[in-house]
Parts: sequence; C-alpha cells; structure tokens
Amino acid sequence: MISLELGTIMVVFVSVPLLVTAILALVYNFRNMHHPMRERESIYECSRCGHVYAFARSRPMDRCPRCGNLNEAVRT
Repeated sequence: MISLELGTIMVVFVSVPLLVTAILALVYNFRNMHHPMRERESIYECSRCGHVYAFARSRPMDRCPRCGNLNEAVRT
C-alpha cells in the first residue's frame, strides 16, 4: 500500500480539479476565438440605396457606409 501524507493528499485533491478546470477554460476560449465572423455579425440592408452590409457590432441600428442612412438590422 502507498503511504501518503495528509498534505500531499490535500494538494492532489485541490490541484487536479483546478488543473482540469483551467484546461477546459483554455479549450473553450480557443474554440470561441475561431468561430466564423458570420455568427457574430449583424446584417443590414439600407432602405435608401439598397446596399447590404454587415458589422460585427451588436447594435439595433447602424449607418450605411455608402449613403449614411440609419438602418435597422435585418438579421442578427
């Protein structure tokens, strides 16, 4: 049988779950960084000139880059 001190057992029981949590956090952050931009952008269609454009910002309204008209998002 392996004899371990109480301090060693406590370190193992505390550090192993923390290490697993840190690794999972890194994996999820890495996965979220590489999502296609299309999933995070809002699509707008200008009501004045008909120009279709997309911005990564999450705003309910944004200005058209061609004519400057304020438009609502068609799809978010």
